[in-house]
Amino acid sequence: MDNIFTTRRNKILLLIFAFITLLIISYFSIILGFLKTSFSTLIEALTNFNNSQEHIILLTSRIPRTINAILVGSALSVSGLTLQSLTKNPLSSPSVLGVNSGAALFLVLFLTSFPSLSWSMLSIIAFLGALFTCIVVFLMAGGLRGQVIPLDLTLSGSAIGALFFSLTQGILYKHQTALEEVLFWMTGSVEGKSLNFIVTLAPFILILLILILFLGKSFNLFSLGEEMASSLGMNTFGFKILVLFITAILCGLSVTLAGPISFIGLITPHIVKKFIGSDFRWLLPFSALLGSIILVLSDLLSRFIIYPKELPVGAVTALIGGPFFIYLSRKGNHND
Repeated sequence: MDNIFTTRRNKILLLIFAFITLLIISYFSIILGFLKTSFSTLIEALTNFNNSQEHIILLTSRIPRTINAILVGSALSVSGLTLQSLTKNPLSSPSVLGVNSGAALFLVLFLTSFPSLSWSMLSIIAFLGALFTCIVVFLMAGGLRGQVIPLDLTLSGSAIGALFFSLTQGILYKHQTALEEVLFWMTGSVEGKSLNFIVTLAPFILILLILILFLGKSFNLFSLGEEMASSLGMNTFGFKILVLFITAILCGLSVTLAGPISFIGLITPHIVKKFIGSDFRWLLPFSALLGSIILVLSDLLSRFIIYPKELPVGAVTALIGGPFFIYLSRKGNHND
């Protein structure tokens, strides 16, 4: 069933279908939960807010977390696709840059040193940690030499990620009081962020996603191989720098909004390629949409798996992505 949507018309129809699916799932994400609401209640909350319990839950919890899941899902999926292309590694994902570990380390450092900081400020600190980690990994992978080697990028990210994770565990061992506060965040959750905070960061994510969509032809050229792309006039080093910069910021913003959610960036590109093929002009928008669908759906499922309690959405994506990762690993070994 490889690449069954081969014609432009079929791909456009599938893109419309995916967008409608995202709207439908988002609607159910907004109205379903421990306290069920209805369409009429949603309209009332948006047009005539009256401080009722239903209206408060809709406007302060359900709508923000749904928008958050859409933004983070698209950002992580596109980041995973670009990193897999850049590193030529089908098992790459945003965590390959060590951003999760870097963000967690910065968060724990500041949380244990300044326990009175608000979560909005801590989220910004997590973003700075993710960005700092990307810069360190980039320099280790040959950024100063003017040549970023994909394999070095993967190895550097894995090494820095492991180092920062160990440091984080050591700090938490010494500061047990911070463990409970950080644990939920480290699992990954789209809940708990205010609508104002999400709206503040949303334009940055949307602008970066739009920018990277315009790089579809460049990704197609780069996928032919760096030597071939260079011979055709492409500045491959500049392209890698630009993509790494965009990806680093997308990953950092994702960690800021939802913590280190795993596997979305790994599994989504593979699913999309199965149906769409290898043309990045289509892979990028489809990855953004499918990533949003998967994360919104995962967040919806997280409310009912151990009902009436909720699981962090990162635990649900791990349940979905873990077996998929094992499948990809075994498939890669088989191909070798």
